[in-house]
Amino acid sequence: MQKFFIKYILFIVIILVGVCNAQEVICNHCSKNIIGEYIVVDGNAYHKNHFKCANCGNTINGQYYSSNTKYYDEKCYSKIFLPKCSICNEPISGEYLIDSFGMKIHKHHENNLIRCDNCNRAISDKTTNGGVKYEDGRNICNVCFKYKISSKSEYQNSLSKIAHRLNNYGMTFNLKTVNLESVNLKELQEISANMYSNNIKGYTYTQIESIGSRRRFQHTIYVLNNIPLEYIESTIAHELMHVWMSENLNHKLSSQLEEGSCNYISYTYLKAESSNTARDIIKQLYENPDNIYGDGYRKVYDRFKGESFNDFLEYLKKNKSI
Repeated sequence: MQKFFIKYILFIVIILVGVCNAQEVICNHCSKNIIGEYIVVDGNAYHKNHFKCANCGNTINGQYYSSNTKYYDEKCYSKIFLPKCSICNEPISGEYLIDSFGMKIHKHHENNLIRCDNCNRAISDKTTNGGVKYEDGRNICNVCFKYKISSKSEYQNSLSKIAHRLNNYGMTFNLKTVNLESVNLKELQEISANMYSNNIKGYTYTQIESIGSRRRFQHTIYVLNNIPLEYIESTIAHELMHVWMSENLNHKLSSQLEEGSCNYISYTYLKAESSNTARDIIKQLYENPDNIYGDGYRKVYDRFKGESFNDFLEYLKKNKSI
């Protein structure tokens, strides 16, 4: 979550007291002579009660704001020009928060926000039409809940689809050695032995059996259940990279290179999808503040964008860090 500041120009009203003399002073509002006291704004004279808000038409007394040569009182300017909070829909002045979906939020909401444990949207009636709480403790917004996948066959179809696409990039998989399980958050945390944060999405467990000079692999990929398809496929792509590494690399990678490369595979898969959700996930991958998953992905992405995919794979075979 990044912090931004809204900037606006504050004009200080200039009040001049004048007495009508031989030189005519014309009101910029009514085009009539001004007799007695008047005010001057940006070089134009006005009867004291003719300096009016362009929105509500009320006389402006004291502070005013200007936009495109029109003048507004503070209330109308805030209503028309200041950004609106995605939670309460009230105008925002000064410091505010903005998330990866472009939602602007008053900073004072920060401590009370409930975020979707899948997409990280702020959950509220206005932003996501509310949300649900799963038995495993996850808060899921109704945007994600509407498109959740629970069918095991759909998970399996996604595994086959992703493996086939990655095969076109030079990554081969024997899916007979890959088992896919959809699990809830508590099960995933237990399986991973709490090695990861609460926002874990997937985990791969690999068994290796040595038979002479040969090695036989058996992989189980665990993926969170009841989330939308694109998030499932992003996670499966990430975990398949762990499978490929275990079978094709003879050395251990640094955490940044390993997890950054797995996220790079998610990106590679998702960029061929045309959905808004796929683009949102790619954006979240790049904006992830985590020093392993986020910094690792940004380093891998910046190093290999525009390069051949084969160069990327060969780099992993020859290097331990990035």
